[in-house]
Amino acid sequence: MKPQLIIDSNERGTLCDSVERKAAKSGLTVARQALVVGDYLLGGACVEAKSISDLFQSSHSGHLWRQLDNMDANYERFFLVVHGSIDKYVAIAKKNGKKVSYSRVQNELIGTLARLMSDFECQVFYCNNVSEAASFIVRLHNKLHKPASKHGAQSIRRVASNDLRADMLATVPGIGMETAQKMLEKCGSIEEMCFPESLKEIKGLGTVRRKLVIDILTSEEPVRQERKVRR
Repeated sequence: MKPQLIIDSNERGTLCDSVERKAAKSGLTVARQALVVGDYLLGGACVEAKSISDLFQSSHSGHLWRQLDNMDANYERFFLVVHGSIDKYVAIAKKNGKKVSYSRVQNELIGTLARLMSDFECQVFYCNNVSEAASFIVRLHNKLHKPASKHGAQSIRRVASNDLRADMLATVPGIGMETAQKMLEKCGSIEEMCFPESLKEIKGLGTVRRKLVIDILTSEEPVRQERKVRR
């Protein structure tokens, strides 16, 4: 049985309404709940949805980056869905007296999304409008909780590197293959990672994940990921 598609109780608007309608049509159970972070909860995965305008505003204020830190700390997988037309954004901005151009907005959007994916290893999806974004969120929920066939399970297995140490590190929540390889390049060995100073200044490895790695490598007790929110 698939888990409920949970919508943050504070979330309002056309996207939220569209998600509810499309989820109901696909037979999903939808519930409202106050979420620690994010707009939609798809089992163990978190989705934050933003219009182009919201994305730019939250990026400039720093709120976006705090949200991503919180999603990274609280969920094994997290996604950002950006929706809206650049043409419409430019038209509205010009109507409000702002000096903008299509190419300028496009460059800022590409740069912001590139930073999201490189610095946070966040999976980002761009949709042209609210309807497409709602369909994507519902389909993502269904795909994440679709039972894997025998052949499917084999086909989606992680493509391993040629270094078993990197493969092992990449299984730690929030650490992908790129970060794992950076850790090995800086430290030289997994044994060296047991010392806090060794893991400092590695891009993509913040305080929370650094502590998690050290706990996993050194603790004699079960290690559970700490859930906390930065405000």
